[in-house]
Amino acid sequence: MDQVLASSLSGYSVMTTTGAELGVLDNIIADLESGRLQYLRVEQNGPNTGGFEQNEAGQLLIPAGAVAAKDEY
Repeated sequence: MDQVLASSLSGYSVMTTTGAELGVLDNIIADLESGRLQYLRVEQNGPNTGGFEQNEAGQLLIPAGAVAAKDEY
């Protein structure tokens, strides 16, 4: 498995598996006790939420388990 530093992912575009762009990755939220990733916090760049929850600032909270791949497009 390839390793990627979370700090290197900020600013990447986040898309659905169908190619719809959701926004830009702002940060990654992890559980400090277990070290497991919980959410990707994404700044939306349009009305498409992909059905994901939003925080009070309007950012999408995408569960880490919903991420299929890190890839260039």
